[in-house]
Amino acid sequence: MAKPEPVRRLPLPAWGAADLAAALGPGPVALLDGLTWSGRRVTLVAWAPAAHAESIAEACRAAGRIPLPPEAPPLLGAAVGRLDWDGRGRFWTPGAAALFDPEAGDLWVRGDLPAVIVRGRPPTAPGADDLTAATPLWPYPAYAAAVRQALAAMESGQVTKVILSVPWAAPCSLPPLTVYRRLTAGNPPGLGFLLHGGPGGETLIGLSPEPLVFLEGRQARMHLLAGTRPTDRAAELTGSAKDREEHAVAVEQARRDLAAVCVPETVAVEAFMGLERHPGLVHLASRLSGTLRPDATPAQLVAACFPAGTVGGIPREEARALIDRLEPFPRGWYAGAVGAVLPGGDLQLWLTIRSLALARGTALVRAGAGLVPGSDPAAEWRECMSKAQRALAAAGAALPPPEEVMAGDDAGGA
Repeated sequence: MAKPEPVRRLPLPAWGAADLAAALGPGPVALLDGLTWSGRRVTLVAWAPAAHAESIAEACRAAGRIPLPPEAPPLLGAAVGRLDWDGRGRFWTPGAAALFDPEAGDLWVRGDLPAVIVRGRPPTAPGADDLTAATPLWPYPAYAAAVRQALAAMESGQVTKVILSVPWAAPCSLPPLTVYRRLTAGNPPGLGFLLHGGPGGETLIGLSPEPLVFLEGRQARMHLLAGTRPTDRAAELTGSAKDREEHAVAVEQARRDLAAVCVPETVAVEAFMGLERHPGLVHLASRLSGTLRPDATPAQLVAACFPAGTVGGIPREEARALIDRLEPFPRGWYAGAVGAVLPGGDLQLWLTIRSLALARGTALVRAGAGLVPGSDPAAEWRECMSKAQRALAAAGAALPPPEEVMAGDDAGGA
């Protein structure tokens, strides 16, 4: 058996996870804020990739190869990264990692820490005069036509729900960590993440409100968000038959997903269609759980619920094929998953939504809305805009007024 790697437990420093990520320079770095350990919210910074994995199964094996002393947080040996919409994994195990545990006042370190210098930080929000204009990469008339095709597919019985997403682009010269700090200012709930040094130099940044799936031991958990409004329209959300239907369909799909790999009698809907608030938005939320069957693996659990019904559609494969045919560009990272695969196979994976990619001076943001029979293209477009707004603002961009980008076709609606 390999000798456990040395791990140090230090007092929590005055600098934070983003400061450490800045000190690590341009190499591959992962920052995941909102993971859990011992029931506490913690932040993981990982660097110096030691091994790569292109699937959840490979990530499980890679994480299991890092020997840690028994008192060390398992997250120090986790494989970190993402699972793209097409199912390809981009995970790696770190040669070094640090875990910030603010509640306990500890910093756990595996490997050598760089010198961290805290410099003056930029303001957490740009001024109104500093914003650039974001441009939709799918014009509204073409989007509305695609919505009508999706509704026709529902009428013919091909699908019962599908999520179409609108990509937005804006010039962005801000450093990635500035964008990350703006996006996560105020310690909002969910998973704040930065994956730096991705394909083609891409940096992926996000504040995901919704897990794909968690696995702790043999206990699987899902937390669904489906049905969205701006915060000041919460009453409208709770009274919307369309949103309640969209949510109920997603919960039933998630229940079937868990039943495919869990002991049937353990699958339960623990909370159904409550109201949950996130920065600028309010959602309908439900929680489900189940005990993984003895013969089922973590990779099989992920396969059973990927892509999530709240970002893909139902039935899963038919909806995915329809999305790939109708949307103007491949999704890539959007609507995949990001997070950590721990030694032993525990999973902490969140949906890659409310996110943006930075590459070659451009910020790309993508946001979707769930379509069910009776959906209105204009209302769904506005929901996409609401979901894209915070990520674009963090990148120094602003959405144009809806009437400017919705001219030409079917621009009425709620």
